[in-house]
Amino acid sequence: MADDRQILSRLYLFREVAPSALLDLCRLAPPIQYKAGATVFSQGDAADTALLVVEGRLLASVEGKDGEKIVGDSRAGEIVGETALFAKEMLRSASVVAAEDSRCLVVDRNLLRNAGDNPALVALERHLLGSMARRIRKTNQSMQLLWKESEPVEPPTSEARPPLTKAVSLRDKIAGLFRGNL
Repeated sequence: MADDRQILSRLYLFREVAPSALLDLCRLAPPIQYKAGATVFSQGDAADTALLVVEGRLLASVEGKDGEKIVGDSRAGEIVGETALFAKEMLRSASVVAAEDSRCLVVDRNLLRNAGDNPALVALERHLLGSMARRIRKTNQSMQLLWKESEPVEPPTSEARPPLTKAVSLRDKIAGLFRGNL
């Protein structure tokens, strides 16, 4: 466990956290290992935990009608699956696979709820909120871009013939962004 504490102390989010608080965190959420190629989460499975990547690299992908698309590449200090902590009875929106041997802390609602005033968990919560804010901002920017790129479709006049091809609506473009999951 001392080695885990040392590994955690090298992560930026724990830079100001005392070693004793990191040791407590390791007792509350012991790190778990994933071999390269191992499936960590599967799209469509029940979601009730998130992972803090301590070492290694995880890739998130979504399966759609056009095949698999990589949507995330998480490395040490990043959180994966955080929506599960805030939305009950959710299903995984993506599959996650270990791209290389990885070590992660399992974060669940009980850990966050029962952690008391452990400075390591306070740092983790702050990091978690920052990560979610960045992802929401990125989604908003993608949606704004789609909105700007969409052109209003004028209704045909009685004299004009309808177009031969159907115009792609903003809703269809957004659904494409989320691989049809709207």
